[in-house]
Amino acid sequence: MLLKSVKRFFLNRYLLFLAGLYLYAWLTDPLIELTKGILRMEVPFLLYTYYCLNILTRESRWRPLLAAIPLATLYWIHDYYFMRFFRIPKLNDLVQIPELVGVLGFGGNLTLIVILLLVVALIVYSIRYSMKGLVSAIPVLLVVVAPFAYPAKYVELYSWLSIEVIHYANVVNVEYNGRFVTALYNEAKRRDTLSHISQYRDIDKLALKLPQSLEQPDKANGKNVHLIVVEGFLDPNLLTQVPVSVKPTHPDFTRLIGTKQGFSISPVFGGYTAQAEFEILCGVPAFQEFDEIEFNVLSGAPTYCLPGILQRLGYRTTASNGFKPDFFNTMPAYRSLGFDISYFAKEYTPTLETYLSKGPDQDNKYFFDKDLYEQNLTFVKQMLAGKKPFFNYLLTVYGHFPFNYDNRMGPPLFKLPELSWDLERIFNQHYYRSQALAGYLQQLLALDPNSLIVLVSDHLPPLQGGFGAYESLGYLDQNLPDRFHRNRFFVFREGQAEVHDIFYHFNIYRLILDYVTKNEYCKTMKCNMGYPIDKETLRNDYRIIMGLGSRHQVKSN
Repeated sequence: MLLKSVKRFFLNRYLLFLAGLYLYAWLTDPLIELTKGILRMEVPFLLYTYYCLNILTRESRWRPLLAAIPLATLYWIHDYYFMRFFRIPKLNDLVQIPELVGVLGFGGNLTLIVILLLVVALIVYSIRYSMKGLVSAIPVLLVVVAPFAYPAKYVELYSWLSIEVIHYANVVNVEYNGRFVTALYNEAKRRDTLSHISQYRDIDKLALKLPQSLEQPDKANGKNVHLIVVEGFLDPNLLTQVPVSVKPTHPDFTRLIGTKQGFSISPVFGGYTAQAEFEILCGVPAFQEFDEIEFNVLSGAPTYCLPGILQRLGYRTTASNGFKPDFFNTMPAYRSLGFDISYFAKEYTPTLETYLSKGPDQDNKYFFDKDLYEQNLTFVKQMLAGKKPFFNYLLTVYGHFPFNYDNRMGPPLFKLPELSWDLERIFNQHYYRSQALAGYLQQLLALDPNSLIVLVSDHLPPLQGGFGAYESLGYLDQNLPDRFHRNRFFVFREGQAEVHDIFYHFNIYRLILDYVTKNEYCKTMKCNMGYPIDKETLRNDYRIIMGLGSRHQVKSN
């Protein structure tokens, strides 16, 4: 009797369903994530839905399996989409089905059609209508309908039930909270945002919009622009209270840069690189009015930002990103901004065109600067052979928290027990990173001496203790406003270094457009390059840029 009870318990269909769900999650996500929001939302929702499907499925020995097939199919479609397009699918991506059909080819489409038809046939064959089944399904229907009927309430409930909502990476949100509930959350978030943002789509009201007379290829000087955004580039020389005499900037960098260094004000401290990117490339502050990360709202629909403007001025616009395309919704965001093409390491995008590869020797998930720079230089040589001027945008990722050493970097040179572990790592990384950056700049200046080269750090790296750590280390003068948002900023105009004492990230946009248009941009648009600036004067332009870029996605990479 006891043996039968034990057997009945372990062979219970619901326990087996949970075991299968956990096994699949374990194979596709880090095991630790199973202790997070997935237990609060996804597992109860799936288990109850499975219960309803059992009631709605006719009695047979295959009933437990047939009831699981619809859920398993949706999981499979979700994960196939992610593997194919390197982003978490959203419900509004259904508008891309015609494009997906075109991408898959005959064999892929045939396989997909056969699988879907088989699933539909099994559902039609197995379904059994009953009042009990229909009544039991009401809670499931309410959960599914809620994001469409009450999006703001659903977002609020999701945030409350989740241990943490991750704004910088939708893929991590899925790992933490589950596939289905996150898909519903993304739709609710999209609808809630659109209810506020859809009124801002009149490009004629955009003060930043260039007059048609200036937005012509013959108004541009035809010279190339290189914009390099460097991850967490902390200048140790600015830490006046560091209790060591070592200043680990490489001599090559010191000789090249000297005192030709300024500062640019980043919108963020310690993280959220996409916020810095948005300001640099769109010329407006990252107000976070519609989302914590502006890139999350951009759908791929064109908006009015620097890469798109340069396109209209006859430039080829390329983005080379050292990290994963699914972080910060980067691929759709780059399309919205106007890049012709975006490149990521082939290790992250094996089916997409790219010239970047981390290579087999990197034991750190973050692309080492020197390797990234060398590959970009090879790419620049190829573009120089073309006839069109180009905009070479490069985003580095090495030096990201937790500042791990990489065998490509070289051995740690400084053992500094006086410093915290994170600052010691940053000191060691800075030596090799400044060396790599100096080498890159020297070669870039030699390859393309008549270009504009702009380098800026996205934000200060996070340290233990946050602002307090920088305070105790004496980062800049304590009376300076925006002290912990000031980042190193370098400009080389046609081979000559120039200094901008204090700048805003969003004014890099104006600096570049003024250069490209032979100083006509700032004459026409009356640029305010000073400090401080009343950011509120740019809020309406921010809203229009976000409104234009949040429309239905019209094109996919």
